[in-house]
Amino acid sequence: MRRLIHQNPELAFEEHNTQKLIIEFAHGLGLNNIVTVGTGVLVLVGRNKDEPFVVLRAELDALPIPEETDYPFRSKNENMHACGHDFHIAAACWAMRRIVQEKRKGNFLFVFQPAEESGAGAKTIVEHILRWDCEVKAAIAMHVADEYPMGIVASRSGSLFSASCEVNVRVLGRSAHVANHQLGKDALRGCVAFLNQIYGRDWKEDLVWFGRILAGHVRNTVAGEALIEGTVRASDSKGVQDILVALQEIAKKVEEETELKVSVIPGAEYPEVKVDEKLLDVLRVVSQRNGFEFIECERKLTAEDFGYFSKHFPSLMFWFGVRHGSRVEGLHSSKFLPPDELIPVAGNLLTHLLDSIG
Repeated sequence: MRRLIHQNPELAFEEHNTQKLIIEFAHGLGLNNIVTVGTGVLVLVGRNKDEPFVVLRAELDALPIPEETDYPFRSKNENMHACGHDFHIAAACWAMRRIVQEKRKGNFLFVFQPAEESGAGAKTIVEHILRWDCEVKAAIAMHVADEYPMGIVASRSGSLFSASCEVNVRVLGRSAHVANHQLGKDALRGCVAFLNQIYGRDWKEDLVWFGRILAGHVRNTVAGEALIEGTVRASDSKGVQDILVALQEIAKKVEEETELKVSVIPGAEYPEVKVDEKLLDVLRVVSQRNGFEFIECERKLTAEDFGYFSKHFPSLMFWFGVRHGSRVEGLHSSKFLPPDELIPVAGNLLTHLLDSIG
């Protein structure tokens, strides 16, 4: 399954073939209590009537990144599972199979969620679960990382991943031939002025970063319009809102200096991921029993829409180390590739976690 999904990565809200594979896998286990929400899949495995559920979440979407690995089953298109979501799906399915075939007691909801990378797909999934007449006692999610070597499990109580918000800044000017540039208003120069303000400011433990810029149409014309796309990260949602206010103030200052129109446009917002202290204690014990070294890590500037789960349910999220050797590629790298042989290892850890909490 991992290899099939890795070869055919699908972007946010386009995960139709991935959804089909998961449904076929669940049917193959004799499961029929399956709900689709958009391109997402929810599989219920219930044995104890009126008892609460434990949720296990895995993500479906890939990134628009061409793959640069030597994996025999590398991507066949211009997208890539550069964040390990294919691994997450396979490990969750491994755990689902063990739970079903070994008839482990408890009620479990396996959530295969679309659009984690962009679009906050968790929000719709969580809203759907909240409409059901069932109690969720815990929500669990794992994330692979080669920041940590194989055999390491890492997490912390409280805020593990930062709150975030996608943000676009649109600059409107007036185009003109460069020979008569004084007749125009250069939107590209407005972007430069805005970015100089951003990168010249100390954001302390928070982050404001822009990774994409689109401007102008031809090389010998003053750019009449420009767009820069970025992200904001803070310890909590209030911190994100405070930064957005600061960006609006910077935009107004650039407008006054350049006579351009500068608009700050917030996009998908992800709450911070909070880890329940009692569930962290369970993770610590289960990890050690299964031969892993558990370490407490610092809050990350990584963002994750699993924050929508932790906003409503007691939640546990953790890093699963996948590095072999000393080289770190990092998430969202075109060379990031957790090894196949760790899927059963991660799947067994998830099984024991579900069993301990359920």
